[in-house]
Amino acid sequence: MSLEEQVVLVTGSSGGIGDAVVEALSAASAVIIGADRAPKKDQALAAFFPLDVTSEQQCAGVVQDITRKYGRIDVLIHAAGVLGATPDPMETTTEEFESIMRINSSGTYSMVREAARSMIGSGTAGAIVILSSVAAKEARRNYLPYNASKLAVLHIMWSFAEILGPNGISVNAVAPGPVNTAMWTQFAEGSGPDAAANRAQRAAQLPMRRFAEPDEVARAILFLADPDNRYITGVTLDVAGGAHLGMGT
Repeated sequence: MSLEEQVVLVTGSSGGIGDAVVEALSAASAVIIGADRAPKKDQALAAFFPLDVTSEQQCAGVVQDITRKYGRIDVLIHAAGVLGATPDPMETTTEEFESIMRINSSGTYSMVREAARSMIGSGTAGAIVILSSVAAKEARRNYLPYNASKLAVLHIMWSFAEILGPNGISVNAVAPGPVNTAMWTQFAEGSGPDAAANRAQRAAQLPMRRFAEPDEVARAILFLADPDNRYITGVTLDVAGGAHLGMGT
């Protein structure tokens, strides 16, 4: 990896995947700025910003403050997101649907747009990596707003890859499958009365027969963030144990 001294902004830095990304970036000697609703203790961060991604003003302010202090942002890793409270789409209110879309989709749009403005303004041929999900690629019975929001994330990625390519800025997405994080614990508990059985059933559906660990997802993110790999743009890298094999993967 060649991320040494790269200025990297990680949103959702206190979450399961975000924390693993911070650890991996620390090992790569990057300059890491975290942003989340609240900080996580003992992270190796150069700075931390409280951030509500539903606030367009906060998204812009964080990017502008980092750019002023460090002169540039080399990499945005946008891992902030939520699953939602209601598993059953028939019981999910439109208000909850809109709230999840605002966090997962509109928040992604705001952060990517602001990072892109910063990179163009500083002449930085940087990298933007955003988190989607394999849930974006299939019909599911649970957590419909989350699934829809992660499909919107892919369209945001494709469009910005097209827009920013002439500036040498790569834009890609990582689409995890089940990962051993608090979010999948919530998903398993919301999918029926026996969370352990739900986890085992989902693992059995994957060719690898197990969930990913957060550090496995983090390594894929760092691959797409690395300056040596910035000719790769507009792609979705599934870290999903073989889910969705075949056409359309």
